[in-house]
Amino acid sequence: MFDLPLSARLATMATFGYAVGCLNAGYYLVRARRGADLRAVHSGNAGATNAGRVLGRRGFAVVLMLDALKGTFAALLGASLAGYPGAATGALAAVCGHVWPAQLGWRGGKGIATAIGAFLVVEPLATSTTITVAFLLFAMSRRWSASGLSAVMLAPIILVAVGRPPRAAIAVAIAGAVVLLAHRDELRALWTTPTA
Repeated sequence: MFDLPLSARLATMATFGYAVGCLNAGYYLVRARRGADLRAVHSGNAGATNAGRVLGRRGFAVVLMLDALKGTFAALLGASLAGYPGAATGALAAVCGHVWPAQLGWRGGKGIATAIGAFLVVEPLATSTTITVAFLLFAMSRRWSASGLSAVMLAPIILVAVGRPPRAAIAVAIAGAVVLLAHRDELRALWTTPTA
């Protein structure tokens, strides 16, 4: 594997990272424990929040942890195969797999936990700073969706501010775009709903 050219290693990592991302913990746990399709109940999203509505707080915590860990695993394996480019490729592929899992008809979760788990490996300082910004925005606005999505949009700027190279900002911007696309309904609602 390590004798392969970089392009082949990145292609391998993209494929593997996507496959790991497709392993949707919420969907399979709800299917195993309740015999239901998570995408057919409550919000219809196959992520930790909706899984928690079915499985309770413990189920939410387990799904959140597993979603984050698969991003971490993909990024760490990518780093071992191809350094920073491999880590970024694995991270992006895992997020895409979580949002658009082929075996589930391209209907998965929204990618936040997987992105956090992955980019804590790829860009730990900037990711930690982005999470802090999200909590600060929430403390001021008390609107979690708006705060989290605003932090996602600010993430590439935060990377530049802490001195990371352009390739880092590009990788985070692409992952952020995937997450924002998965949250397009929330963005539409935030855009059209007037603030109090």
